[in-house]
Amino acid sequence: MTISDRLDDLRKTISDCQLAAFGDAQARLILKASHAANVQREVLDTLCAEAARCFATAKNLSTSETTSDQCIILTTDDIRIYLRAQARPDFLCLVCKPECDPSQVVPIGLEFLARLSRQE
Repeated sequence: MTISDRLDDLRKTISDCQLAAFGDAQARLILKASHAANVQREVLDTLCAEAARCFATAKNLSTSETTSDQCIILTTDDIRIYLRAQARPDFLCLVCKPECDPSQVVPIGLEFLARLSRQE
């Protein structure tokens, strides 16, 4: 199963998920994404830049007791959840409807990243 297939499955698993993307915050590049056909590359580029800023800010604010591997941004239009494993540059971006519950989405996203790193 390809990463694209896995992202498609992830988006279907999370009922309010509108976009699922896998990217590299250091390179500032979305590598693969699953979304509606009308999403333009510029949107993906903006999400990637936002993820890089979030992780950099979280790293500057983190202490030994906190983590900088999750960022959640709430807007009037959506909830953007950025996740990464062990401060690696690769990350998962999930854009969900405002009604979604991040406490349910985050564990699903973290499990996706764990499976991806194990390449199951």
